[in-house]
This record gives sequence, C-alpha cells and structure tokens, in this order.
Amino acid sequence: MKNCIVIADDDPTILKLVSLRLGMAAYTVMPTGDAQGALAMIRANAPVAAILDVQMPGGGLLPGGLAALASIKADPELAGLPVMMLTGERNAETVMQAMENGADDYMVKPFDPDTLAERVSRLIGRAALRDMEAVGKPTQPVWEL
Repeated sequence: MKNCIVIADDDPTILKLVSLRLGMAAYTVMPTGDAQGALAMIRANAPVAAILDVQMPGGGLLPGGLAALASIKADPELAGLPVMMLTGERNAETVMQAMENGADDYMVKPFDPDTLAERVSRLIGRAALRDMEAVGKPTQPVWEL
C-alpha cells in the first residue's frame, strides 16, 4: 500500500494522535497495539516505514518493540524498512539496544506531533534515497524529496 506506515503502541491515545498527525501528512496509518500485530501488518502490506513503542506486549524475551525490530532487521525481505522507535524509554541502555538492533531513529515521549511527522518524512526520504542509490538510479536532490 502506497504511503502506508505501521504504528505499534499499546497506548490507544498515542495510536490516535500519531494516526491523526500522519494522516494529515498524507500517510495511510495502520495502527496496532502489539508487536505480533505489527509484524503481521508489515509482512502483509509492505509499508514505507514502521513506528514501534519499546514497551508493549508480544515480545517474548525482549520488550515487544525491540523484539519486533530485531525480527524486521533479521528478515532479508524486511531489513530495509525504516523503523522509528517512539517510546517513553529514555535510558541509554535501551537506546543503545534499539540502535544495535537496527533502529533508524529514536524519539522519546512526550513528543511534538509536528516534529514526529517531520522526522518520519525525513526517515522515509533517506530510505528512498538509499534504495535508489543501491539500484544505481540517479537520485533527486534532497530539496526535491
């Protein structure tokens, strides 16, 4: 689905806020409340990005969002998907664990919805640029993305 973003968070208020703001930015948002739901949506819909909360159900040994992130980045078909962690977890250990598992961005709650939309747009733009370079296509100047 074009311009689709999967967001996984166990807080319904966050899901509504992010869905509303990213919807205003012309993205189709697919919300879910757990890690397993996020993985299923990602596999079924080929989104342009995913936004995951660290602490949510469905992770097993790791917190849900970190488990989903590890699964995404370990799957060759999904590894290129840009993933932002959007979480209340501020400690350095969690940030490092997310980055070591392949997170492309990390944003802490509470957050400004406009800043979130801007960072998601940049995240998707960087991924598109990387993908074009990987297949040898000429790239657009950044100001045209």
